[in-house]
Amino acid sequence: MSKPPEISAKGRMSSAYLITVIQPTQGTFQPNIKMPSDSTNALKFVITGAGIAGLTCAYFVKRAGHDVVVLEKSSRREQLKNEDGGVRIPPNMMRLLQELPGMEETLNAKATKCAGILFHQCEFEPPTHLTARKTGPQNSSAKWIFHKKSWMIWDVISILYHCYYFFCYQHKDLHEHLYTLCVNCGVEIRHEFEVVEVQTSRPPHVDGPKVFSKSGEYVTGDIVIGADGKNSVARRVLLAEQDEAEEADSTTTGSEKSALSPIKAIVGATLSIPVSLLESDPELEALLRVENHLQWMVYMGDGTSVAMARYGPDIYLLDLTYGQPPLLGNEDEEWLSGGTPVQSVLEKVQEYDARVKKLISLAKTSHWNIQTVYDLQRYVSKFNQVMVVGDAAHSIYINGTHNTAAAFEDAFTLAINKSNKNGLEQWKRAR
Repeated sequence: MSKPPEISAKGRMSSAYLITVIQPTQGTFQPNIKMPSDSTNALKFVITGAGIAGLTCAYFVKRAGHDVVVLEKSSRREQLKNEDGGVRIPPNMMRLLQELPGMEETLNAKATKCAGILFHQCEFEPPTHLTARKTGPQNSSAKWIFHKKSWMIWDVISILYHCYYFFCYQHKDLHEHLYTLCVNCGVEIRHEFEVVEVQTSRPPHVDGPKVFSKSGEYVTGDIVIGADGKNSVARRVLLAEQDEAEEADSTTTGSEKSALSPIKAIVGATLSIPVSLLESDPELEALLRVENHLQWMVYMGDGTSVAMARYGPDIYLLDLTYGQPPLLGNEDEEWLSGGTPVQSVLEKVQEYDARVKKLISLAKTSHWNIQTVYDLQRYVSKFNQVMVVGDAAHSIYINGTHNTAAAFEDAFTLAINKSNKNGLEQWKRAR
């Protein structure tokens, strides 16, 4: 691709920058990473949350030979009726997805391959230093890039896309694939179990941790994995231990912790639009043409950005982010809630191309999230009874590229560690 798509030339968006990588001609999937298939010292894992992170942990830990129970607040019916949302699958996650049976076939059938990122800048003159650059020998999988001079993001993108494809995939399809794998391999999943507290014990009486529900019921195990998202209950155990450690260390002052004001929260909204609505509109149908739907489009406004792309055959996804603290009227929402009227998003994008606003207006609802940023010093509790993964552990922006990938990598690493003899022995010694 030698020039930005025509879609960038209309409306109030006056400049566009394209980062594109032509993918390797070899197959997407490489030889499997070897995952131990059993464990001679089975433990009981209690996983809070049956989202992508929780189900991934459950599958890999069960496959490693342990007993697993997953506790999920929502009902199975609520999960099944959810049609919104998508996940970004960058190459680092792609490399691990090959461990899921049937994943290659379903991705090829239902996901969209993303060849690059197209940046649009609101209300700026076209750049005077726009150059094209090609790397790689002739007759090879060459990489093309359009960039403004001194634009450093090219090196990052070229590394990410070097060996594996980048996919955009509908959330429900990945979730259901993982759910089916978990059920088929014997994972116990308990719905409508709303976790309100995780209790741990201390030496010399180290019993298994307990996970309590809103109704007072509890489940015990050897290890609790908190995969319960940005509002994690399991994370409270780690934060409490961290507070105790800071209070005990009287030599540490606030100025020594950080010289910068920390980011306290990240605000954003997600909207899902049926592809059929774009197909019926001549103006928006251009977004679905091959040269456009293979790009992840990022529109940059005045303190806001909108990223949008096609996520498989049925859904077009749009994510709004703005770089300021939560404002009056901003509310954090549960993903499976009814959402918020799209007018709340339109109010934030007044300077954007008319087609972006038209696209937003086609969504039935918007899902807002306020993601609090925590400075966790560790992801495992003091006596190795509780650990957190995914959005419960990391302050990686939920509507960004790598939050799902981070959860997947957490689960994969954890399963290998807990199926490895040395890893189990270290865990026992720590207790």
